[in-house]
Amino acid sequence: MEKLNAYAKKFNINYRESLDGLNISLLNNPVFKSMGSKKFDIDMNDIEEEIQKHEINLEHTPDENWSKNKSKINILNIHYNDNQKLLYSLLAFLIENKIYSFKGYIISTFVIKINTSYYSAWIYRRKCLKRLNLNYLNELEYTRFIISENIKSFQSWYHRRWLVEYIYKSNLKKNRKTNDQKEQNDATQVGKPIDEEMKKNDFQTEKDVYYNGDDLFDDEQNFLSSDEDICSIHSSNENHHESVFMSNLENSDLEIEKEDVLYENLKDIIDDSTFFKNSLHKNEETQINIDEFLYKELLYTNCHIFLDTKNYNSWAHKTWLLNKFSMLTKNKHIYDKYNILLHEYNYINYFLKCDIYNNSVWVYRHFIFTKLKHIKDINKLEKEIIFCLNYGMQFYDNEALFSYFINMLLKYIKLCQKIKKLPPTESKTNKEITSLEETSAYNIFEIPIVNFVKNNLTKLAAKSKSVLLFLAQLYAYNGSHYEEAQCYKHLEKNDNFNDFIWTNIIEQISE
Repeated sequence: MEKLNAYAKKFNINYRESLDGLNISLLNNPVFKSMGSKKFDIDMNDIEEEIQKHEINLEHTPDENWSKNKSKINILNIHYNDNQKLLYSLLAFLIENKIYSFKGYIISTFVIKINTSYYSAWIYRRKCLKRLNLNYLNELEYTRFIISENIKSFQSWYHRRWLVEYIYKSNLKKNRKTNDQKEQNDATQVGKPIDEEMKKNDFQTEKDVYYNGDDLFDDEQNFLSSDEDICSIHSSNENHHESVFMSNLENSDLEIEKEDVLYENLKDIIDDSTFFKNSLHKNEETQINIDEFLYKELLYTNCHIFLDTKNYNSWAHKTWLLNKFSMLTKNKHIYDKYNILLHEYNYINYFLKCDIYNNSVWVYRHFIFTKLKHIKDINKLEKEIIFCLNYGMQFYDNEALFSYFINMLLKYIKLCQKIKKLPPTESKTNKEITSLEETSAYNIFEIPIVNFVKNNLTKLAAKSKSVLLFLAQLYAYNGSHYEEAQCYKHLEKNDNFNDFIWTNIIEQISE
């Protein structure tokens, strides 16, 4: 937590370890006692019935002990305290009867706090958010807090992604609505109808912003539709980029008028809880700078990674955020103002220094390197190869490092082969490549840096399984099957646990 707090302080992040007003004592309010409920747990009579259903016939078993212990076959019944029983039974009733109310929102808040992986509770909560038009920024604060309590809960991360998308998209539509209204007012003032051709041009300009190349909305097929609602089919004149989110924001969502939730029997709860009070703030009155919002979300995600540097959900959310909203490529505001690229490389290098064996960091480094198209820049690839070699000479048993290393080196070799087929350009590296002896078989070890890597790592081959596998892949790519087989023979001799695997590979090479 010390490193997390230092990072949060440096970047002015209010990383909350608790939320005000989420006290379980709020459930003592009579309104919850009077609500309908549904039985959700299994009592002893249920258990006896289940035993009869699943009773195992052991009469013919040769083991007498099994027959003697036949009565011990049982079904586990989870013990819940009174508050848990109340919460689960109330939520089950609300879900079954499709009742989406502020009371239900309060109940789901505590249910999720108890069990962050309760999938149905999260789905119910999203429906309450949309039906009641509750504050999404406040909900995001809650989700971040829940994640800090249990960082491995996939359901929490999914909900967070849904919220980020929903906030982004609602802000996009709200701005467009404001701009359209302004254009209409301007046109009315000058006494002219809105130029239809101008509207078409504006649409095309906006369309181009989102359609270019590997755009942030190109991956529509990679998103599941909302798991709780079937979104209405978008009209043909609706912008394509509005339909690609799993949050499925509809125009009607911006027109929802909040129901009066300040019932007399809930007023005490709302007054006593900052969180529930903030949830009633109108989204329409909340001003959001979407670029600043996305940047803050990235910083919060970085904070979560400090809690568990190998947690898949944290890194996946981080890569999704950067990729979906083009924060490394097309968002010039974030890229220029915060020098986001330097920040991310410093972030990566910090964690590599903390734990060079952390595969998640190497995977993320590959994502950054690929996203920026550095794999098409031969000079940057050379620097990355030397970077990997320096670490590889020190940590030659690091499987994650060498997996990344071979990937970079093979990309470099393929780029060299591509350059060789093109007209030479004024570059020292290109001259070295194009001056290679013309043969029908391209010898990759004639490329200086590849040969340099091979010679240095060969000295460590006897010490490391990772180095041997690295060299074997390199020889295989070059068609040097004798040298490839020698690597696997060394593994066969020294790796007794997997010797049969290496034997099979050697046989395949020999065929």
